[in-house]
Amino acid sequence: MADPVQFKRGDTFEFLLTVPTDYVDGFWLEWDVTSQIRTARGKLIADLTATWEDPAEDTRVLRLFNAETTGWPVGLQEVDVQFTKTSDDTVRSTQTLIVDVVKDVTQP
Repeated sequence: MADPVQFKRGDTFEFLLTVPTDYVDGFWLEWDVTSQIRTARGKLIADLTATWEDPAEDTRVLRLFNAETTGWPVGLQEVDVQFTKTSDDTVRSTQTLIVDVVKDVTQP
């Protein structure tokens, strides 16, 4: 398992995720993309907006985004991306990313 990604609660969550290159470019355009961040016990923290960085040219880099994170719990949280094929509802998910949500020192 990879090291956790540190994230400060209250900041805008924006993470670029590179999708493995096992598939030809454009493969994922026929799939709906969803992502969530959850506690290790499975409680939903937030739905993340998942969009391709450059859908016209590249389906290798996904942007995961959430603007409001002030209520996120501190500690290790889990994120993955789920792809659902629009033509037949086949589902595939990425590996789980561990996000270490920490207190922000400077606050408004």
